[in-house]
Amino acid sequence: MQKNVSLLIIGGGPIGLACAIEAQKAGINYLILEKGCLVNSLYHYPVNMTFFSTSDKLEIGNVPFVSNNAKPVRNEALEYYRRVTDAYKLNIQLFEEVMSIEKNDDFFTVVS
Repeated sequence: MQKNVSLLIIGGGPIGLACAIEAQKAGINYLILEKGCLVNSLYHYPVNMTFFSTSDKLEIGNVPFVSNNAKPVRNEALEYYRRVTDAYKLNIQLFEEVMSIEKNDDFFTVVS
């Protein structure tokens, strides 16, 4: 299927989500492609992992990140980024791996 977007964000992690939120606010036609599940890298962290940062340092899109402890755990982060994605209704395609990118004059062709 062919889609034309002004901005393609490869990776649906916290930074990709934050970029999409800013693109959406600016009215830019964007799409996030993520090879795995939402925030796939965090999903693969150890199940009992605690972040070094406090929850306020991990917040994106002005959505409060409320944690039971001073520093959130993996499952809280997974839930938080799902809520952010839902709150902004981000344009994301999960389980869509980018296979190649080719520059053609003023545009790029991305095969996924």
